[in-house]
Amino acid sequence: MAKVSRTVIVPSIVLTKKKYEVLRELEEMYKQMVMELVEYGFRHNIKSFTGLKKRMYRMLSDRYPQLPSHYVHTACQDVATRIKSFMELKKRGRAFTEKPAVRKVSIWLDDHLWKPLGYTAIKVATHRGWVVIELQPHKLYWRYVNSDWRLRAQPKLKLDHRERRVYVYFVFEKDVEEYNPKGWIAVDVNENNVTVLVDGKAYKLVTMLRRTIERYYEHKRRLQEKLTIQLNGKKYPLFTLWRKKMSRLRECVRKTDWRRKIAVAIVKTAKRLGYGIIVEKLPKRVAEKMINNVRNSELRHRIYQAAFRGMVKTIKETAEKHGVPIVEVNPKYTSQTCPVCGYRPMTRHAGRILSCLRCGFVHDRDVVACMNLLKRLVDDRPVPLEVLRYG
Repeated sequence: MAKVSRTVIVPSIVLTKKKYEVLRELEEMYKQMVMELVEYGFRHNIKSFTGLKKRMYRMLSDRYPQLPSHYVHTACQDVATRIKSFMELKKRGRAFTEKPAVRKVSIWLDDHLWKPLGYTAIKVATHRGWVVIELQPHKLYWRYVNSDWRLRAQPKLKLDHRERRVYVYFVFEKDVEEYNPKGWIAVDVNENNVTVLVDGKAYKLVTMLRRTIERYYEHKRRLQEKLTIQLNGKKYPLFTLWRKKMSRLRECVRKTDWRRKIAVAIVKTAKRLGYGIIVEKLPKRVAEKMINNVRNSELRHRIYQAAFRGMVKTIKETAEKHGVPIVEVNPKYTSQTCPVCGYRPMTRHAGRILSCLRCGFVHDRDVVACMNLLKRLVDDRPVPLEVLRYG
């Protein structure tokens, strides 16, 4: 039995001026506490919640007597995660500052600082008493409420100063029963399709991502040329108007929809068969490594926008939600190595067909990659020599 958690963001209605001022003051005091804790913890190399609380709890409680003391408790939890995250980034050489910077904060709550009022409102403890926040529940929120998901007792609040709203980050969790897989489904993610190998039969799920990326790329280029003025022989883009029109495009929504639909289809098939899923273990910033030797600007753009890790991440999250076992396998040379005799590199013909010069095996490149992923995980499983069928 494993626990799975999901975060659902629910906005509030527009706050009254009085409630907004109270929450803004609360946010400012909470931010000051977080900044002091970050400074102290980083200077004294304290990365644990208990260490921060032991040294700073009494001092901050005396400094902010008007605040419920549990805010010091949650601020210590917040800062401990910030320092650990910064130290990890610094270790990998990806930290751009000398110490953690506190730019934005979300107010962490515990079960003493908030109470639910049914499902459409909550009340929050502040320095001016309890404040009632009315919510605007959406369909996703009701889906989690009306199912077997449980609401965790530690949400977060984020204040939107422009719209004068509060966004509540609810965390739902549930127990998922895992099973021992009877077999495996290999998945190979590509730019325009996701290839799935199930019981020796290959399926190509066309995503249309390439067409979507190209269409939006051309639309953005034409829009940028249109929203340009010429002064003194030089061209100046109208950034404000361009950003406004760009925000109306739905490229990200469409790509996310494709990924979710494909992930659900793969995971439900695996669960119905009692199988596990094999996916590629892609490194971070994989797009940058893929375009090292690519000079075509349009192809470079497509590789960046395809977001291969995003597809794999969606499959992993969906599998975790349904309790389907999932394994990541190193994909190095999987689309160049013969799955029958192990010869590399295979010869590429027109399109995406590969052939082995040693044993004569011929098949589609994406299917070859799936066969090699399966072979690397299950070494004792024989690979069929006959040509696989397509669904």
